Amino acid sequence: MQKASDGGLGRESLVAVAATLLLAVGPVSAAGSGEDHSQHGGAKADAAAGGHAGHQMDTGRDALGRRLWGQTHPMSPEMYEELRAKIPLYKDASKATIDMTMVQMGHEYQWYISPETLKNDAGVLIMTHGFREQGDKMFRQSLADIAGALPTSLSLGMAMMMSDHVQLSINDLEAAGVDKIVVVPVLSNRYNELMRQWEYIFGQRDKAEFVTVSQVKSRARIYLANPPEDDPLIAEIIYDHAMEISKDASNDFVIIVAHGASGKYAQHDNPKELAILETLAGYVKEDGGFADVRAALLQDDAPPAIREANVLRLRAMAQAAVDRGQSVLTVTNLIGARTLQPKLRSDAKGISQHPNFVEWIGEAVREVLEKPVPST
Repeated sequence: MQKASDGGLGRESLVAVAATLLLAVGPVSAAGSGEDHSQHGGAKADAAAGGHAGHQMDTGRDALGRRLWGQTHPMSPEMYEELRAKIPLYKDASKATIDMTMVQMGHEYQWYISPETLKNDAGVLIMTHGFREQGDKMFRQSLADIAGALPTSLSLGMAMMMSDHVQLSINDLEAAGVDKIVVVPVLSNRYNELMRQWEYIFGQRDKAEFVTVSQVKSRARIYLANPPEDDPLIAEIIYDHAMEISKDASNDFVIIVAHGASGKYAQHDNPKELAILETLAGYVKEDGGFADVRAALLQDDAPPAIREANVLRLRAMAQAAVDRGQSVLTVTNLIGARTLQPKLRSDAKGISQHPNFVEWIGEAVREVLEKPVPST
């Protein structure tokens, strides 16, 4: 694993690692084209395409420039039933239970973060679950270099029940003169329900993974980058986080804890994710000289029996290390650590907190723009 720059999104650091990072991307045919979207500006100036018929959301910007912030998306009975049918954890959940979990997931909103005067034919749309309000602000600040170079918009939230915030990002980028949009999915890997939902929204899949929201419409050509997965920059982040809490690497047993898939494709997704984690573990062990580095999936969104079985396996792994006289360290490749169980969260830090993560976003954008796959 090559040592990456500790700095931000500097031009030299981007060039230095560009040769080592090749993200597979493909052009996405948006669900519609030729739509006339409004320019930046007034409240309700843009008609967001996402969601279900009959609902209206105020698309005006708040004092920070955010749109849809703090608004609640209306849920129809059909949407609740679709969630129950597609998410094992919600199979027998009441409306109140589903509503509460949706609130806990945070706001779905859009945030255009470039100067209104900035124009370019290429733009960036960053899709992210979000990091709570203060974390979102810090993430926005970390993207200042990218947003100053290319029109950039954030679509924050899981897009499980709506795609309005994604359409608003498309609208703002088109208003800035963009005809090539690089979509950067801020996820640890592609093998999960959320990535498939986003692929559906951008027209890469015929069926939604969660609620059947509207697919985006755009005149621009859209390119969807892969998540970072086992990129060397991510391996270095995990290595740095492990070294921060290590006292004697040769006696430390490091566990890379990840979320894991819980949906109907979990049996397919989780081995793929474990393979990525094992590659990262190999990098970290080699560079850090740790006694061992292993990977574990929690599947926090799975039914209780599955989740508890994973916790027991994790405890057994840790106890075996303790019995050998080793110290146990937990780190993660998750974008943010708040989804980890509280007992694991004290050591673990999300990878988005490291400068390498913004560098990876810059590399993802650069690779798409330098080597786009031709349209077919």
